[in-house]
Amino acid sequence: MKNKKEIRRAIISVFDKSGVVEFVRSLSELGIEILSTGGTGRLLKENGIDFVKISDYTGSPEMFDGRVKTLHPKIEGGILYRRGIKKDSEDAVKYDIPPIDMVVCNLYQFKEAVAKPNITLVDALEMIDIGGPTMIRAAAKSFPDVVVIPNSKHYSTIIGELKKLGGVSDKTRAKLAQEVFVIMADYNAAIASYLQNYYNPEVKLGNKLIKIYDKLQDCRYGENWDQKAAYYRDATSMYGLHNLKKLSGKEISFNNYLDIDSCMQMLLDFSKEDYLTAILKHTSPNGIAIDKTEQLESVKKAFNTDPMSAFGGIWGVNKELTANVADFIVNKEKIFVEVLLAPSFEQEALEILKQKENMRIIEYGDFLDKREEIYINPEIRGVLGGVLVQEYDCKPIIKEWNVVSKKQVTEVEKEALIFAYKVSKWVKSNSACFVQIYNNGINTIGIGAGQQSRVHVVKLAAQKAKEFGHQEELKNSYMGTDSFFPFPDGLEAAVDVGAKAIINPGGSIRDEMVIKRADELDCALVFCGKRVFRH
Repeated sequence: MKNKKEIRRAIISVFDKSGVVEFVRSLSELGIEILSTGGTGRLLKENGIDFVKISDYTGSPEMFDGRVKTLHPKIEGGILYRRGIKKDSEDAVKYDIPPIDMVVCNLYQFKEAVAKPNITLVDALEMIDIGGPTMIRAAAKSFPDVVVIPNSKHYSTIIGELKKLGGVSDKTRAKLAQEVFVIMADYNAAIASYLQNYYNPEVKLGNKLIKIYDKLQDCRYGENWDQKAAYYRDATSMYGLHNLKKLSGKEISFNNYLDIDSCMQMLLDFSKEDYLTAILKHTSPNGIAIDKTEQLESVKKAFNTDPMSAFGGIWGVNKELTANVADFIVNKEKIFVEVLLAPSFEQEALEILKQKENMRIIEYGDFLDKREEIYINPEIRGVLGGVLVQEYDCKPIIKEWNVVSKKQVTEVEKEALIFAYKVSKWVKSNSACFVQIYNNGINTIGIGAGQQSRVHVVKLAAQKAKEFGHQEELKNSYMGTDSFFPFPDGLEAAVDVGAKAIINPGGSIRDEMVIKRADELDCALVFCGKRVFRH
């Protein structure tokens, strides 16, 4: 070990007191003098460990109900003065400031406090630590001379090095100092986020974006085998994918997370009133259905949209998954599900599903009830050298309901068009979605995704519908598309295969031409005033 430095004096002031008694006892046995504050000091005294009270050491009492106790030149000076600088050493002697060689301090748990329901602003402000951050920052700055220990997980390592090496290695000192500044960045970001959400919760795209992310999992690889990847959660976000619970199956991969994210956002967009099934592949839906009375029927309708693409997909439902659905998934030929999402599972359903050992079974609980909390933070997408930030697209799907054609739509047809447009929202642009109305619900029959041409995506959706046996359903179908219609060609392609009504955002300079063509073709046309591009 380089530059071994003797540790003669340590200050102990911890909020989380787990393991601190055993740790400090070991320090004392090694001849290290202990300084301690009120709460920690009382615990040490109860366990028969000698220490010097901070107030006795500084000659200054704790003030303002403990708010001021370590903010003193004898504490900060003892941490900050540079041992190898003659002037600093002379000042230390002149002002009677002995060296403090170790700072053991973890902070008030601000994030945990503000996560509690109904916490008041006064209580939140009391959980903002001042003395602790000051000490650990000072110690981290002075890490060649001072060992800083910001977390109890390091206690055994420090005692081990002290006993083996007679001091703490330079590598460990530097690692702990780096951790302190990460902790402080996280701590400050949490406070800034809380105050913004308290006073002004809407998204603000200010000059600085401050975010801290905690690693939850290393992925086996990234989007492709030769890419490294990991999943990090937003440290200030109470609700997100980190709330999901894996009940069975392989580890969740990078691509799984992307698909799960898309599926959960789709489920959030639909009502919980009816049985909804969403089947996705590569973050785009390939089969969606709602049924008013039966979950299994919605599952079958979603699957039958495009059974080929459903293979290896992500399946999500919005109500407790039943045993008959589990039996359909496990025992029907040519079904392979990568991830299955539900708020809960019948016990019998779980027993059936676990026959598929590799299938990831994920329970998401009350996630769909947390829409406001989930979407309080902005969406962040990485680009080369930076990020793009925007509000999530979580506003109502219809900005204005404007039937621009002579032909009108019934309430049932309106429901089908809104359903088609919601599905189109989650399909990569350009998108087109044909749906049918049946006795108990609505389901997709053809979905086109990711085409550069607004016409080709309509033709692709129709072609897929025909390929999987939905030729007859197309003849009385309803289509939603995220595309503008600058010319009638997209509308004509939909009507050619049987669309009775079409919904799109509207807003082209040639809207009147398209409306006129819709009337000539006896097709209902609705402009909803909301664009739903998805790139």
